[in-house]
Amino acid sequence: MRMTRIIFFGTPEFASGTLLALQAAPNMDVVAVVTAPDKPAGRGQQMRPSHVSLTSDALGLTVLKPTRLKDEQFLEALRALKADLFVVVAFRMLPRAVWEMPRLGTFNVHASLLPNYRGAAPIQWAIANGDSVTGVTTFLLNDQIDEGAILLQESCSIGENETISSLYKRLMELGAILAVRTVEALSEEKCSPKPQKVNEKWRLAPKIHADFSELETLANISEIHHRIRACDQFPGASLGLRDFPNERIKLFGSKIIKDCNSDSYVNSIELIISEDSIHLSQGECLLEIHEIQWPGKRKMVTSDFLRGFRSRGKFTLRD
Repeated sequence: MRMTRIIFFGTPEFASGTLLALQAAPNMDVVAVVTAPDKPAGRGQQMRPSHVSLTSDALGLTVLKPTRLKDEQFLEALRALKADLFVVVAFRMLPRAVWEMPRLGTFNVHASLLPNYRGAAPIQWAIANGDSVTGVTTFLLNDQIDEGAILLQESCSIGENETISSLYKRLMELGAILAVRTVEALSEEKCSPKPQKVNEKWRLAPKIHADFSELETLANISEIHHRIRACDQFPGASLGLRDFPNERIKLFGSKIIKDCNSDSYVNSIELIISEDSIHLSQGECLLEIHEIQWPGKRKMVTSDFLRGFRSRGKFTLRD
């Protein structure tokens, strides 16, 4: 079988999983990688390459880091590589001049079952909304964000207490497998693109901002549990307490100990700190907190935190 020449586009760790899978797959030749330019990071603001850039260097691949995707010098560099296919994972929107270039087209790997959760943060929003199923989709690029024709999809379950850290890794692995299958299908002309069908149940997945993590903006314990899970990796779910007006506490790891019906949602939400546990309560609802980070302190498991924290009792969330 003829080798399929691929140019890969991606930036974060999630994309590196697919890059590694394509590089290792038989009959696939990653001839170059396109990623974001190095950016200043950390206290010293030193220039730092993307995760995909580091992965590409370790694999010995040619790396392009354009600042402008419509720059003619960059476009000419792409044409000169004579790629059959472009594969995109977690990268910025490509102009038509790029995605229409290869003979087999350009496809994207997206961490949701499209058309559900189009947008920048599909994994976070699926968890935050309490979904029990998600998945990965490969689709052909067009002029709209995440709206191209679907190539392949694969679903997976979401555990009731699963965090973004865990789901991110599982979807990264699933996306890598699906990308390889999609390259094979397109190369062998065994893939029939299907237009996305939008219905009234679909949801968007906009970029995550700071207020996404603020638990006191939520209506009930169930929503808080899902939001803690969704913020486990970044930025960390936080709450403000009336007793500590100038501080925000971060919570990690939660489990619903006692579920309840919507009647309890009229009650206020309280943080309960006892001798050996930390809970959030709302009427009959009870949510156990496994890790906590007090302002200015490191993240600690609840038992360690309680050994050094003297206050006990019920604290009401700020409005």
